[in-house]
Amino acid sequence: MKNKILKLFSVFLLLFMITNTYAIEVGEAGNIVTQDGEYSSTRFVAGNKVTNNANVDGLSFVAGNEVTLNGKAPYGFYAGNIVTVNENIEKDMFVAGNHVTVGSDAVIGRDAFIAGNTVILKANVTRDLRVGASTVDLSNVTIGGNAYIMADEIILNEKTTITGKLSYVDDSNVTGLNEATIGELEVSKHIENNYSYTFKDKAIDFLLSAIAAFIAMVVLFYLIPKTKEKLDNFKLEFSNIAKTSGIGLIVLILVPIISIIAMISVFLIPLSLITIAIYIISIYLSFLLMYYIVGNIITSKLLNSDNMYLSLLIGIVLVKLIYLIPYIGGFVRFVSLLFGLGLVYKFIINIRKSTE
Repeated sequence: MKNKILKLFSVFLLLFMITNTYAIEVGEAGNIVTQDGEYSSTRFVAGNKVTNNANVDGLSFVAGNEVTLNGKAPYGFYAGNIVTVNENIEKDMFVAGNHVTVGSDAVIGRDAFIAGNTVILKANVTRDLRVGASTVDLSNVTIGGNAYIMADEIILNEKTTITGKLSYVDDSNVTGLNEATIGELEVSKHIENNYSYTFKDKAIDFLLSAIAAFIAMVVLFYLIPKTKEKLDNFKLEFSNIAKTSGIGLIVLILVPIISIIAMISVFLIPLSLITIAIYIISIYLSFLLMYYIVGNIITSKLLNSDNMYLSLLIGIVLVKLIYLIPYIGGFVRFVSLLFGLGLVYKFIINIRKSTE
């Protein structure tokens, strides 16, 4: 049964590769990466400090700590701590980061989707803008369609033009609202959550999720013993981690999109549903794999022990405690998800090859 599911998943990936308009190509990965040239395929680049100057005729995926984008692509998917966009995006742009700046040289042909802590937009958006952040600066820009803003602070001025609707929550601090040119204003009421989530509730949730993760990982090692062996032998080099995380980002974004699109065909609906189920399971597995890897590093390097159960216990507790740290926890959780999904994808491919 396991092999059949793996084959179905592989068939779906093959269908995706065939039906997708652009071929997929995983580019460079490393500490300092600069991408130049022209590529007639979907392209992924990852690193600590990444500069993208390439013209990509496909989906452009760039991830890193400090990301600078100066190239051109039909669609842009960018993630990092500090993200600076001067890219020529022919259609839609998706950006996630701590500090996001979209420079005045950037071109956004259609819609922009941005999530971050601080978002500074200096380029015009042809159609709609959707932003979720702590602070959003829309000074001196023109939004051709609607602007949907979820933020604590929104900055506008007399040179801000929103042709369509500006939508935000009433507890947002908006400056320059009267000076800006806005087609329509929509202010929704903030709904207060009166439920008090006590320390006891948090402790119980932490304990239950830790126990569930421990049991799930033990069962996984029992059902697929080679999983532990592959995790133990995984080379924790930056380039390897970055490339694996890059594959995880591609899987995270593209699999649900293509699954939904495939449902247009009656013949592909069962395959799409199976793929979505495997996708959801893979997301949970991605965190489990990270728990073991972190725990194994500590037990093998510091405690000189190869006890699987001790590695699991230490990894689960430590990583879950890191997740509780504001901002840092969210970033680590996201990186864990990308890295874990990349590992799951690699394991599926390796297992499929070993069964052929």
